[in-house]
Amino acid sequence: MARSLYLSASLLPLSVVVLSLAACQSAPPANQAPVVTTPVHDVAPYGGLEQRVQNLENQMRDAQPTLRKVDAMETHFKALSFELDQISKNYKMNEVHTSVAGPLVQDVPKESPKEVTAPKPVAKAEVKKVEPKKVATAPAVSSDVFAVTSVRVGEQGKVTRIVLDTTQAAEIRYDLDNAEGLLVIDIPKAKWSTTEEKTIAKSPMVRAFKAVADSNGSHFVAELKQKAKVVATARLNPSGTSGHRVYVDLAPAE
Repeated sequence: MARSLYLSASLLPLSVVVLSLAACQSAPPANQAPVVTTPVHDVAPYGGLEQRVQNLENQMRDAQPTLRKVDAMETHFKALSFELDQISKNYKMNEVHTSVAGPLVQDVPKESPKEVTAPKPVAKAEVKKVEPKKVATAPAVSSDVFAVTSVRVGEQGKVTRIVLDTTQAAEIRYDLDNAEGLLVIDIPKAKWSTTEEKTIAKSPMVRAFKAVADSNGSHFVAELKQKAKVVATARLNPSGTSGHRVYVDLAPAE
């Protein structure tokens, strides 16, 4: 049907041209200028029209997938536009509800000022006087008991002197071990009745000492800060305010 309509529409100009030619063949009036006619081109045969229609149908068939995609995109855009409109409406509704339901300034209850109470006076703690405790000292040793009663370490130039005060005349033996950094002084048959250990910070030679006693007597052990040598040793008898004493002089080893 579509092809018949297309052929009829194509043949209509041809009929018009034929009628025009027939009118032109009649003799023109005397006062009218001759009509100039243009040649009419040959009409393409029916086979050419059918080919053109076939080409159009092929083009329409090839364009169908693209048209479907365009239609689907249009549908998607319509749905998206609808969702955006709904979101915009909901946002405006929420904004309106928030502004309406929000608390007004005059609706906020005002807090009444609280009364400030003065702090209660704190009772002063009673300060108890603490009497200092008595420091226990070594009991006095009778001169009849042979014992070491005190230790003194002093400096005389480059010489360090270790003095042991005793209640009776004493004999000593010493052993110097620079590899271990120790000086051992043995006092046979003597008890130890004074400080048992002490750190000596100011001495350049002796760092600390420690004493122990057993059945053989007392043993004085000095820890040295550097290598040393014994330069002198002696036993002194009482003189003036000093009693019996022995000493050992140490000097830096060369």
